[in-house]
Amino acid sequence: MTDKESPFLRSIVINKGSKNGVKAGMVIYDDIYLIGKVVEVNFLTSRVLLISDINSKIPVTIQPLNTQGIMSGLDKQTGQLQYIKEDKLINKDGKELIVVTSGSGGIFKSGIPIGKINLRDILGNKQYIIVNFYTDFSQLKYVKILSHTKENLNFDKSIKENYELNNDQIFEMNSQKENIKVLQQQKIINDEVRLKFELDNTRLKEILINTQKKIEEQNKRIKEDQKKNKNLEFLELNLLYGHKCRKNFFKPKLFTIKTDEYRNCVLNKGLIKKN
Repeated sequence: MTDKESPFLRSIVINKGSKNGVKAGMVIYDDIYLIGKVVEVNFLTSRVLLISDINSKIPVTIQPLNTQGIMSGLDKQTGQLQYIKEDKLINKDGKELIVVTSGSGGIFKSGIPIGKINLRDILGNKQYIIVNFYTDFSQLKYVKILSHTKENLNFDKSIKENYELNNDQIFEMNSQKENIKVLQQQKIINDEVRLKFELDNTRLKEILINTQKKIEEQNKRIKEDQKKNKNLEFLELNLLYGHKCRKNFFKPKLFTIKTDEYRNCVLNKGLIKKN
């Protein structure tokens, strides 16, 4: 939900709050991409400051140059780099420049993808060094809420490396769980749609069967009516032309009543067809 009451230019309100364990400072993702952090928490909702907001200041690293800088929001789909000179971003290898979090300050873990830099913008002496975000903020529907806060314990180097490795694995597992939840929701929706189609198909089959029965009954009635019409036509012609076809003492070559020859003669209005 967009938050029009917020003092920030670019923020959203999500339907999770302290009831769900959300805390200020938690990081918000769209899939694997950084989109913001929680800045205010209520019982049922929380406000998220998007990285596209001008008040957002994020320590970043530009890869593969390994150059450090600060990124703030510029408009809906882009940010701008600060405290970096353009000549430091000239990539001799011609590779695409990727912007990720540096991890400085401890708010965001390092290496979270944010966006990429168009080399043509740098060479064209733009007023800003533009970062094109990977996420389309106008299409947000589901987001992930994660925390990267670590306790300040005096680990030795090997324990710290294992801790970081486990934290990355936990992050990956949480991401997979969120993806599974989304897939489960999609499956429920697909099952509901499939059930609706099955019910509609059953209803349409019943309608088709009933329609076919009605058509068969109508065809049967039509045949009966046609038969009655033919009988009526024969009776009318028999009154008029029966004497021309009926066999008697004076006309022994004519036909006996109720024979096919007699019927054909009457239908032919008393004219006898010659073979």
